[in-house]
Amino acid sequence: MAPAIAVYGIFTLFPIAVTFWLSFTDSAGFNTPASFVGVENYRKAVQDPIVWQALWQTIIWLIYHVVLAGGLGLGLALAIARLKRSQVFFRTAFFLPHLVSLAVVGVIWANIYDPFFGLLNTGLTEIGLGNWTQGWLSDPALVLFSVNVASSWQGFGLYMLLFIAGLQDIDPALYDAAEVDGANSWQKLIHVTLPGLREVMTFVMSLAMINGLKGFATVFVMTNGGPFYQSELITTYIYRLAFQAQDHGLAAVLCILLSLFAITITIVFNRWRARMAR
Repeated sequence: MAPAIAVYGIFTLFPIAVTFWLSFTDSAGFNTPASFVGVENYRKAVQDPIVWQALWQTIIWLIYHVVLAGGLGLGLALAIARLKRSQVFFRTAFFLPHLVSLAVVGVIWANIYDPFFGLLNTGLTEIGLGNWTQGWLSDPALVLFSVNVASSWQGFGLYMLLFIAGLQDIDPALYDAAEVDGANSWQKLIHVTLPGLREVMTFVMSLAMINGLKGFATVFVMTNGGPFYQSELITTYIYRLAFQAQDHGLAAVLCILLSLFAITITIVFNRWRARMAR
C-alpha cells in the first residue's frame, strides 16, 4: 500500500495542507516572502460582498444544473425508451455534446448568444419574434441562467444514459399489472416508472451536484464572471484572486469555504437519500 499512500499524500494531502497554511498568510506567490497574519484573511472573506454574492450565485448555479441538465436527461430518457429502431441513433446524438470540453462549449454558446449575429437572436428575428431578442450575456438578470444552459447542454447526455439504463431495469410485469388495474400513462409514470428510478435519480442528483460545482470553465470562457460580477462563482473568484490579484491567502480561504460547502451538501444529500430509502 505504500506507493498508493505516497501518491495520495503528495497529490492530495500535501496540497490541502499547503492551502490551509496559505489561508493564514499574506502570500502573493511562491516567489515572494509570506508572513503569518492569523485570521485576517478569514475576516476579509467575511467582509467581502463579492464572496457572498459568488456563494449565492454558486447555489443558484447548482440548482439550475440539477433542474436543467437532470430534468432534460430524464425527459429525453422517457421519450427515447419508447423507441425501438431509432433508439441507438438518438442516444448517440444526444450524448455527443458530453464529449465536448466545457471550454469549447463556452466558445460555441458565446457565438450562439451573440446579440447581433448569434443564432438565437437571428432565429427569433426570422420567425417574427424580434422583440424577444436579448443581450443574453450582458443582461445581469439573464446571464447566469444563459451560461448555465450552455453548461447543462454539455452534461445532460450522461444523465440521459443513466436514466435509460434505469428504465431498462424496471420489470415490464409492473406495467402489465398497472394496465390490468386500469392505470393510464400518467398513472404508470407516477406509480411505476418514477419509483423504479429512485436509486438512479438519487445517483444522478448527486452526480449533477458535483458537476454543478465545476462551473468554472464555461463561466470563465463566456463571461469571465461579468457583467458586474453577476455570473461570478466561487471557483471563478478564486481564480481571479489567486492568479490576477495575487492574493493567495484570501484565495486559499475561499478554497476551504468551497470544500466545506461541498461537504455540507454531500452530508445533507446522503441523509436525505437514506431517509428516502426507508
